[in-house]
Amino acid sequence: MAFWLMAKTKKTKSPSRSKLVKKADSIFSTYIRLRDADKHWIVTCPLCWAKIHRKKAQNMHFITRACWFYRYSETNCHAWCMRCNVILNWNYIAYTRWMQNEYGIADVDKMIANSKKVYKLPTSEIQEIIDQYTNEIIKFSKKLTQ
Repeated sequence: MAFWLMAKTKKTKSPSRSKLVKKADSIFSTYIRLRDADKHWIVTCPLCWAKIHRKKAQNMHFITRACWFYRYSETNCHAWCMRCNVILNWNYIAYTRWMQNEYGIADVDKMIANSKKVYKLPTSEIQEIIDQYTNEIIKFSKKLTQ
């Protein structure tokens, strides 16, 4: 068969790294808010004790998202209210004290020390994060709706 008669196959383009990161951020944030919600889908802010629906809660990072080593760390992320996260500029002093009470001073100091390390998350691992936390969301959703 002549090459010009052969059907053209359309190449599927894989999503860009930035699109994968955006999707991973969204899925991971949803997971954190589900994890920290009670059976009525309500999150209690650990600092001010405000009760908010999980969809209005925010995924607050102790170590900023700019640090790839902790960007998708369950220990580093917690569901908080918008007031503590945005208006009070993530209330770092109170958050640090809360983290120390929750995980211990030594572990928090280790997280802070590790946050200075340069780390680039491979694109393949970003896709793995998307897959892993999509499955976790499905499990939580089934558990919360029962």
